[in-house]
This record gives sequence, C-alpha cells and structure tokens, in this order.
Amino acid sequence: MMHSDRDSSGPPAAQFWSRVAASWPVAAATLLLLFFSIAELFRFFLAVLALGGVFVLLRRREWPRERWFLLFAAAFACLWIPMLVSVLDAEYPQVAATATARYLIYLLAGYLWIGAFVRYGTTRALLAGAFAVLLYWGADALFQFVTGVDFFGNEAFAGERLSGMMGPRLTVVLAAMSPVFFHALVRFGTRRRPLWLLVFPYLLVVLYGGSRIAWMLMLLSLALYSGLLLAMGIRLRLRRVALIVSVVMVVAAIAVAQTNWLEKRVVRLGGLFSGDYAQVNAAVNNRLPHWQAAARMYAHHPVNGIGVRNYKFSYPDYSNGDKVFRGQPHLFLLEVAAETGTIGLFGYALFLVLIATAIMHLTRRRQYEAVPWGIALLLAAFPLSATLSLYAHFMSALIWYLAMVFFGVAAREAEAP
Repeated sequence: MMHSDRDSSGPPAAQFWSRVAASWPVAAATLLLLFFSIAELFRFFLAVLALGGVFVLLRRREWPRERWFLLFAAAFACLWIPMLVSVLDAEYPQVAATATARYLIYLLAGYLWIGAFVRYGTTRALLAGAFAVLLYWGADALFQFVTGVDFFGNEAFAGERLSGMMGPRLTVVLAAMSPVFFHALVRFGTRRRPLWLLVFPYLLVVLYGGSRIAWMLMLLSLALYSGLLLAMGIRLRLRRVALIVSVVMVVAAIAVAQTNWLEKRVVRLGGLFSGDYAQVNAAVNNRLPHWQAAARMYAHHPVNGIGVRNYKFSYPDYSNGDKVFRGQPHLFLLEVAAETGTIGLFGYALFLVLIATAIMHLTRRRQYEAVPWGIALLLAAFPLSATLSLYAHFMSALIWYLAMVFFGVAAREAEAP
C-alpha cells in the first residue's frame, strides 16, 4: 500500500520538532554559559534570544502575567529605570542612551527563555549542563596550571595567574557560579560516585586565579551554600567537612608559601589597615584613585549620577590631576553611585533585597532547585566586587543570565505538582 509524503513524514517530523521544543531551553542556557568564554558570542546569542522574545511578545499581543516573570521584570526595572533616568542630564548622553537601550536585550531574552523553560525545561538537565561547562573551564585552567598553557595555547594571565580560556575573569565567574557547582555535586554524587572530591581542584583554580575578589566571593558562597544544605535537612558529615577544610587550608598555605606572586598578593592585604595611603592603595591594587574620582562624581551629581557608562569619559574632569587612564570605578557600589546616583543606589539595594527575599521564600516552601542560582546571582552582583564593571557587557550579561535561570527554575518548580 502506497503512503503519501504527508503520511510517512508527518508523525516523525512532529516528533522531531516536539523534541527540539522540549530540549532547546536547556541547550540554549548551556550554550549561553559556555559562550561567556568564547570571544563575545554571549552577546550575539542573547541578541538572538531577544529577537525571539520580541516575536513571541508581538504574537501574543499582551503583556505577560506569569508571577515569576513579573518578578524578573521587577528585578530588571530596579537596575534599568535608574539607568534611564541617568540619561536625562548625562555628561555623555549618547553613551548613556546606547547602554540603556542595549540593556533591554536582557528583559526580552528572559521573557522568551523563562516562558519556554517553564513549559519544557528540566531542572536536573539544566544543572547538568552548567556543571559540565564549569568542569570544562576548571579542567582547562588545571591544564594551564600544569603545562603553562590551556587547551587552546593561551598562557596564564601576566604569566602567573590561572586564566584558562576566559582570561582574568575566569576565577571571578567560577567563584560566583560555585553554588551551582556545589549543588551539582550534591545532586549527582553518590557513594559510588564521590563527586565531592572535585571541590579540591575547583578551589585550587580559584586560589591560583589570584583574584582576591574571587576569594571573597568563594568564602561567601561556602557559607551561604552550607546554610542551604542545613535548610534542606542534609546532614553535613563532620569528618568529611573537617577533611575538606583541613586539606584546603594546608594546600592554600603551601601554595602561598611556595608561590612568590601569590604570597605578595596575600601580604599586601595587610596594608588595608596601615593608615598609609600608599600601602592602602597597593593593598587594593592601585584603585584608590578610581574610588576617589567616583566619590567626586557622586558628590557633584547625587541624584541621578553622571550617566551610565560615562565614568571613563568623565574621569579626567574628576581625577584631581591623575593622568592614568581609568576605565571604570572598580567597585560596584561606587559605580552605581557615580553613574546613576542615589536613584541608582536605591534601585540596586531593592534589586538585592528582591532576590534575597525570593530565595528565602523558596527555601521556606522547600523549593530548593532555584536557590543555588539565586545565591550565584547575589554573588555576581555583590556590591563590593572590584574586578569588572557592573554595567559592562560581560558582567551585566552574566548577571541577567543568572537572573533568567533563577526565576525560570523557580517558576518551573512552582508549576510542578
């Protein structure tokens, strides 16, 4: 008996597209995370997701009403509205307007992805994808630690600090993402598969990355995730915890003692409490001029700042004679104050409170799968971070990737029976 093309290809085609629809949210989130380490691909990928969001929004012809997306939109507004207000009398309005318009990509991409993940996503598969990327980055950095170059021939940052395939941003990202890494160890580890041993190489990479901000974020991560384990009712085996802490402390002490550049970075921290300008400035890696200029900008424009992303252009006017080029304040809190003023500081604080409140709400409801992503989001947006720029492409994209996943997983859990 003859079958038409439609009869023979219809059902398999429908099954194929059904599988694509079911798998693309997890695949997209995993690829997006990986693309943070491959040139600027994350920017283009987010732009594609944003275009998809525009298409779906126009097709629906109504503003979404889903609770968790509205919370995502509220968190977005906390940072975006002060940016928009800063454009009004920005010192370089075209720069501020461009940055503010570009930021809308994250809202539209989140709209598309959260809706798709709630309908098709799997939290376990999403966690597995992120875990695989983090393991890959760690392995690449460890290869660089042993051989001097990573898988692609990139040398360590400044010839000393591990940077893998992401450059000096690597260990900040690994530290911020560590709650997700720890959660994967808990969810996928068994007695026969002691994944908790992977904690040691992961911490080693962060240590030899040499970023003191990453060290701070890692300590915060360990404390916050330990609190989550207690909330989950997972008993921490004291012997295992003692073993991990002891080994980490011994390895860290040996590493610091045997590595000159690492020892110098640790020793310099003592200058923070010296009271001497030169020693304090050395302890904070020559960032006092950045901070002083940002403080002057805020003093001159306390309401809505000098304009988002205007710092590097306005710096000569507030540098007090410093001739060194300074591209950013190197402190999230001062960056917000200088570029978006008191309105920005209020929005920033509200953003952090909203995320923290959502985390506590999920924990009380015993919906734990989104919480590690929320902790990672708080770490990525931590006010005392001093390595990257909050409003720059990389950091803003990382923050909104984590926000998108956090609210998406929370919404998925809320939909589950």
